[in-house]
Amino acid sequence: MTDLIPLLASACTLALGTLWLIAPEKVAKYLGVTPQGKLGISEVRATYGGIFVGLGVAALWFQQPEVYAAVGFGWLSSGWVRTVSVFLDQSFDVRNLGGIVIELGIGLALVSEML
Repeated sequence: MTDLIPLLASACTLALGTLWLIAPEKVAKYLGVTPQGKLGISEVRATYGGIFVGLGVAALWFQQPEVYAAVGFGWLSSGWVRTVSVFLDQSFDVRNLGGIVIELGIGLALVSEML
């Protein structure tokens, strides 16, 4: 059962990256990101879509605790920085709070084998 948890978190990483790849403008608008022109859309696809797809595929391909941990630490860092940002930037928004839950949840799921 414990092997299933990081696999599901890896699949979520891949799914979220795929969403950024196929619908960058919709997701960017929902998250309050404003890509400018074609270069901005390309940046969203590459940075958010490409990196997350690559991380998800790597985690699913290798299925090794160290790979899960590396991807998980990325998610955990994102959740931690977003939490700090909520207070520093006073950005108390349900979407930001949801982002914290998702980032920390996926991150913890990925490092769960190490706990």
